[in-house]
Amino acid sequence: MALISWSMFWFYTHITVDTTERAVSGQLKEWVLYRFDTAVNNINTRADQLERRANALLDQPASGTGSIDINTLKAPLEHTLKWSQDLAGATVYDWPVKQASLALYLDGQFPRVMTQTALPLWLQQLPNTLTTRPDAKSVWWSPAHRHPVTGDTVVTLVKPILSTNGQLSGLISLDWKLDAILALATEAEATAGTLIWLTDRSGRQLAPEYLDQRRSYAKSLMLAAQQQTPMTIFQTGFEQLTLDKPTHPADLYYAPVNNGMSLAVAIPHTELEAPLQALRERSKSYLIYLGAAIMLLTVLGLSRLVPALRSLRASYIDKLTGLPNRSRLLQNLERDKSVSLILINLDRFREVNGLFGDHCGDLILKEVALRLESFMSSDENKGGELYHIQGDEFAITLPRRRPEMVQAQLEQILGFIRQTPIHWQNHEIGLSATVSAAVPWFDAPREHSLYIHAREAMREAREKGLHCCVYDGSEPLEQEFEYNQKWAGKLRDALDTEGLVAWFQPILNNTTGHIDKYECLVRMMDNDGGVISPGKFLGVAGKLRLEGHITRVMVEQCFVRFTDSPMQFSINLSYTDLQQAELTQFILQRLDETGVGSRVIFELLESANIENYDQVRTFVDEVKKRGCRIAIDDFGTGYSNFEHLLQLQVDIIKIDGSLIRNLDKDPNARRVVRGIVGLARSMKMETVAEYVHCEAIQMEVLRLGINFSQGELISMPAPELIAQVPKELTKLSYSGRSRAKTALNC
Repeated sequence: MALISWSMFWFYTHITVDTTERAVSGQLKEWVLYRFDTAVNNINTRADQLERRANALLDQPASGTGSIDINTLKAPLEHTLKWSQDLAGATVYDWPVKQASLALYLDGQFPRVMTQTALPLWLQQLPNTLTTRPDAKSVWWSPAHRHPVTGDTVVTLVKPILSTNGQLSGLISLDWKLDAILALATEAEATAGTLIWLTDRSGRQLAPEYLDQRRSYAKSLMLAAQQQTPMTIFQTGFEQLTLDKPTHPADLYYAPVNNGMSLAVAIPHTELEAPLQALRERSKSYLIYLGAAIMLLTVLGLSRLVPALRSLRASYIDKLTGLPNRSRLLQNLERDKSVSLILINLDRFREVNGLFGDHCGDLILKEVALRLESFMSSDENKGGELYHIQGDEFAITLPRRRPEMVQAQLEQILGFIRQTPIHWQNHEIGLSATVSAAVPWFDAPREHSLYIHAREAMREAREKGLHCCVYDGSEPLEQEFEYNQKWAGKLRDALDTEGLVAWFQPILNNTTGHIDKYECLVRMMDNDGGVISPGKFLGVAGKLRLEGHITRVMVEQCFVRFTDSPMQFSINLSYTDLQQAELTQFILQRLDETGVGSRVIFELLESANIENYDQVRTFVDEVKKRGCRIAIDDFGTGYSNFEHLLQLQVDIIKIDGSLIRNLDKDPNARRVVRGIVGLARSMKMETVAEYVHCEAIQMEVLRLGINFSQGELISMPAPELIAQVPKELTKLSYSGRSRAKTALNC
C-alpha cells in the first residue's frame, strides 16, 4: 500500500508540476513579448515625435528661388536642441550639398554653432526618392555614425526642404544620440541576463556596454544572431527564432523600428529555465510526503492550473478585436502547412493613428475586423480563420486553392475593406490595404514557411506599388536560395582545395609605352578546368564573411609570383579586410618575408565606407614604411573618394570606368576627368584610366594627360604576364607617338 500510495503521489506530482511548468513557461514568454513590444513602442513613439518636430521646423517653405533663410531656422533649431537633451546636433544644408549652411551641436544644455563642418558620409547614401522625387512627408534615417564635435554615436533624421514650387532646395537633419535610443530599448530587458542591441541599415550592431555576467557571452550571441537574421532592410515585422549556440542557446526576438534600425533581444535559455528549475527542485522534495499529501498537492495543482489555462487562452487572443493573434497563427501553421495564407496590411494606418489618436485607430481596427469577418462568412471561405497578428496587420488562412483563385479572393478582400469610409468626429476616413498571399506548392522546402513567403510577397507588393501579390513558388525566391547555397558550397570547396587563383591584367605606362605594373584579380577554377569570374561568388563571399580568406589567398599567391619579377603589382583591399587584425598582420609579415614592398600597390575599393580612419591610417603608415603605395579604386563614383584623399596618403587615383568608357563621345565625362587629372597633379598623384577598350578612348586618355591605361585594348586579365608588348600597343603612348612623329618629319 505504501508503494502504491507513493506511486500515485509521484504520478499526481509529475502531472501537476509538468502542467504548471507549461503555464509558467507560457507566462514567461508572454512577459518577454510584452517587454519587447513596450521597448519597440517607446522607440517608435520617440522617433515619431522627432519626425513631427522636424515637420514643425518646416512650416514655412523655402522661397521659389530655392534659397533657405538660415536666420529663420536658427532659433527653432536652438529651441529644438534645448527641448530634447537626447539630440546631439542639428544641421541645415543647401541643395546641391557643398557645405553645411548652419550646423549646431549641444554643449551641455546650450546650443553652439559649429565653425568647421565636414560633410557626413551619410549624404552619399541618400535614397533617390528623397533627392529626385521629394515629398513634404518624406523622411530618411541614416546609419549610425559619430558626431564630429560631441563624439556621440548618433542616428540622423534627414528631411527635405522644399521650395514653394515643390523643388528640393535643401536638407535639415537632427542627430539622435544612440545612448538615448538604447535607454529606451532597455525596457526589453525581461531578465537579468537579457541582451539588447540595435542594428542599423548598414548591418552595424550597437549595444550597451555590459559590465556584468553578460559581458562573457554578449559578443558571441550577437554574432550568431547576425548570421541567422536577415539584414535590417529586409525585415518587415516582428520575428522570433532560436539561436542554437552550444555554449549559450537563446531565444531571439527582433523587429524593425521607425528610425531605420531594428531592435533585437536575446534571452539565454538558462534565464528562462531558472524559474522552472526551481520548480523542479521543489517537486523533488514533495516525494518525501506520503498519501496524506496527495489530496493537498492535487488541490494546489488545480488551483494553479485553472488560472494558468485561462492565462494561456488569453495569450492567444487579441484583446482589441477578440481575434486569434500572431502566436496562434504560427502555431496553427506549424500544425497544418497545406493552407493558403493571406496577409492584409492597412495603408497609411500609422499616419491616421498619429493624426486622430489611438481611439480612432482602435475604431478602424475593429471595423476592419468586422468587414473581414463578413468576407469569411461566405460558404466558399468556410474552414478558414481570421487573425489580428499585430498593429495594422491581419491574416487569413483558407483551404488550399490555385493561385489564380487566391488572386481573385485578394481582390474581394480589398473590396470588403474599401466598401465605405469610416466616420470619425465629422471626418471621413477612406480605408485601403496591401494584400499578399502564399500558396503551398508541390515539394515546397520545409524550412521555408508560408509566413516567410507571404512576407516576401508583401515586400514585393510594397516595392512595386501593387495592391495584391501572390507567391506560389514560381517566383525567383527559391532560385535565389538555391543559387546562394550552390556558390557558397563551391567557394568553400575552392578555399579548401586551392581552387582560387590570381590572374593579372597589365597596365600600360602611357609615357614609355611599356607594361610595368599589373592588377591582380581573383578567379575560381572549376572541377573541369573552367574559369569562373568573381561576379559569381564574391557576393556570396561577402554574406558569409569570407572576403578576408580570399584576400589572404591573393596576397600569398601574388607575393610569391612577383618575388623575382621587377614589375609592380596591385592588390584590392576592402575596409572589411582592414578591420581584421589577423589579416593585416599577415600582410605585414609577408611583406617583411618577401621584400616585395617597393613594388606593391594596395587599392582601396571605392565601395568601402570607412568609419575609422585611424585604423586605416595605421595600416597605411605600416605598409608605406615597407615601400608600398596606396591607390584609390573607381575614383569619381562617390563622395567617399574625396574623403579618402583628404584622410589617407594616396599615391595613385584609378579613374572609374563609367567615366572612361564614353570619353570620346561624352563632353561631360571629359570635363570631369580633366578635373580629376588636374586635382591629381596638384596633389602629386599618378592617374590610371580604367576600361580603355578602343584606340579612340586611348587617344582621349593621352590628350588628357593620364599616366596609365588599363582595359580591353591593352589586355584582358590572364593567368600569365605579358612576355612582350606588341608594337601596335607601344604606338598608343606618348613615347610611341613621339617616335612616329619624328620618323614622319624625317
